[in-house]
Amino acid sequence: MDSDLKFTTDIRNLFNLFHEFQPNNIIGIGRESQPVYRHVFWQYRHENPKTRVGDPPPHGLTGFNSGVLLLDLERMRKSKLFGQVLDENLPENLAKKYHFRGHLGDQDLYTLLHMEYNDMFYVLPCTWNRQLCTYWRDHGYKDVFDLYFKCDGKINVYHGNCNTPIPDNEG
Repeated sequence: MDSDLKFTTDIRNLFNLFHEFQPNNIIGIGRESQPVYRHVFWQYRHENPKTRVGDPPPHGLTGFNSGVLLLDLERMRKSKLFGQVLDENLPENLAKKYHFRGHLGDQDLYTLLHMEYNDMFYVLPCTWNRQLCTYWRDHGYKDVFDLYFKCDGKINVYHGNCNTPIPDNEG
């Protein structure tokens, strides 16, 4: 978990989401709530105009935000695919395929893997990683920003990414 989080519910409720994992899910992670990966994958999107890569939810491959993660360590150890990620050039090959130059560390890795291996991930509801940063709204993506940023429901975890203040109220 990132250090810029505020829980509005018992953390045990987050842990209970492990029960919603499908058999191939090894990582629970929330979607990126800004069009950052729409921007980062610009060249791939230009070359593949019908791709879902970088498109908004619910059907787009938006990329991930790793502020809140659920890691099933036992499944990760047993996963042949995840073992390839650690032992081979899979991330580098995916980066070449998608013309990807990341800058967000682990979440870039998870995002790249998701482009090819959807089943590895359980997508957390946005209410479990409610990102508050609005940087991309004012940096070229105002027309599509709300498609990524929208999050309905009671917020369980606020994420003050981009040094965004976290609300004092709990809902």
